[in-house]
Amino acid sequence: CGDIRVTLFELKRDFDVHTLSSCEISLGSVIYAPMHFSVDTSTITAIRFPNLREVHGYILLAYSSMHSFSSMFPRLSVIHGKDLYHGYSLIIMDNFLLESLGLTSLISIRRGNVIIARNSQLCYARSLHWDDVMETKNTQVIARQNRDNCAFCPTCPSACWSPTQCQQRCSPNCQGNCLSETVCCPEQCVGGCHYSNITATSSLICNACKNMRIHKTGLCVEKCPDNMLKADGALCVTHEECTSFFLGTGFISDEINECVLSCPPGFTRMSRSRCVRCISSPANNYCHGACKDRHIRSIGDFRSLKYCSRVHTLNIYNIETVDTRRNTFLEAFSALSSLEQIDHEFTIHNVKIFSALSVFSRLRRIGITSNSSMTIEENEFLTELWPSTQPIIQGSLNIVRNARLCLKNIVNFINYTMTRETDLQVTRDTRNEYANGYLASCESNFLNITIGKVYSFTANINVAIPKESFLRSSGTAEHLRRPFLSVYYKITRTKNETHVDATHSNKWSRVVKKVNYNVTPQGGSLTMSAKLTSLLGDEWYAVYASITSSINTIGLFSPIAYFRTLQRQPEPILNLCGESLSRSTIELVWQPPSKPNGPISHYLIYYAPMEDRLPV
Repeated sequence: CGDIRVTLFELKRDFDVHTLSSCEISLGSVIYAPMHFSVDTSTITAIRFPNLREVHGYILLAYSSMHSFSSMFPRLSVIHGKDLYHGYSLIIMDNFLLESLGLTSLISIRRGNVIIARNSQLCYARSLHWDDVMETKNTQVIARQNRDNCAFCPTCPSACWSPTQCQQRCSPNCQGNCLSETVCCPEQCVGGCHYSNITATSSLICNACKNMRIHKTGLCVEKCPDNMLKADGALCVTHEECTSFFLGTGFISDEINECVLSCPPGFTRMSRSRCVRCISSPANNYCHGACKDRHIRSIGDFRSLKYCSRVHTLNIYNIETVDTRRNTFLEAFSALSSLEQIDHEFTIHNVKIFSALSVFSRLRRIGITSNSSMTIEENEFLTELWPSTQPIIQGSLNIVRNARLCLKNIVNFINYTMTRETDLQVTRDTRNEYANGYLASCESNFLNITIGKVYSFTANINVAIPKESFLRSSGTAEHLRRPFLSVYYKITRTKNETHVDATHSNKWSRVVKKVNYNVTPQGGSLTMSAKLTSLLGDEWYAVYASITSSINTIGLFSPIAYFRTLQRQPEPILNLCGESLSRSTIELVWQPPSKPNGPISHYLIYYAPMEDRLPV
């Protein structure tokens, strides 16, 4: 099924819950907000979704008189969060009678944050191990203005959904994907699994699939077979399923091998339920308006450009970095691969996800008249325009207040463009050396960085600073031009880091030292050193140095170097617990340390008898 909406409006229109009670997979979002004080409570209590296992969008549960959601969603196991509500995939708010969440089958929330707030009677929300549920570990779980004076979980060791319903936890071997604490689900599953029947030979069926699911059989596969269509990015259906019963009515797009509810922008609906690619042009009003004016305000909005080869206006503005998963950015940027021409206006304003405009890889022309315009302004992390193939620009060009975009890159771009379009109108501020690049290193020479002694906790970094880089033309130490040395470092998995990480996914740590005013450089450079401390053992680190005129700016920097720390003793193990199996046997269970500081080869267990000091 698609979206599930239970609000005051649906209830006043004689909402038929039975049509959705058999739904197992919601390809949209679930909104349950009945405004309890305005409708018949018997109607609300009859609403159940007993078979619903996965939701592709978000779930919003609000303004209800439910005491628990255990009977409404008894099998809900995974929320994919493909569509979010202001960044949240699970929202539970303003349920004034809610005493416990009761979502006992929920194992996985794959994307998005969680907020549980203003439920005045709600207990146990803080007891849950949300880290086990959230697939993306840097997400937020906000629980506030609920009942704070609750007792501990009465029947569970640590975490519970209600006084009698414990949170299901998986063993570390299952990686958060299990049927029970001891039974792991198949690798292609997400959100747990269940038995197909109750016989001794029954097999495990995934509650949801990591990649794709065959609609008819429920089988999880990595990608759809060649003779099937992809639907909603998660299901594989036949042509007959798409055009007949699947989601009511479906349209087949042979070019993209997908089954869609309606033809996407850039396609035209034809006979026999087919979508054919539309060639966007002014003659057909840019595919009947679908590709005319595009205004992008979020990462998700990029999808509206996926099949548009030509647009009239493209404005991208005020996009902060919200979701830091690499796949999210790759998916968004892939939607730009069809765009070849912008006829009238192109603006990128205050966008923090672009470090270069090479994501517009097929863009060949911007502007077709002298009244066209291109504006690139206030993009904090933009360091390059088009480093390789550049589009032809016609009309006016305005590039200002891009803190890390150097003037030399802008000049090279202008010079190349004017060899093919001599009437380009460049604003005066675009060529102003102070209008861009004021937080960047725009000089050609580099600092020289070397790695000194490396231990398990510390590392020494040596930096050779050219004399001309920090002394003014007088050549004396009293006229320091850049008095601060900063050494940036972070753990790396790829050894392919960049100085500016536009996604903020892994920020650099920093050590700052002041250049010694009393030292007169001998020869052509001054060597300084910085000591990095509190490092993790057996980890690769990336490091680079910068000298700046003030602490909070970026100046001349070195290439990025890499080093690996030595191994050392691991941190303590986690969650050690034991169970007596007999008078002479104890079973111990624990989790590996959060910081192993190297490969763990074995564990040493020490034990000794304890004296009984209780009074007789």
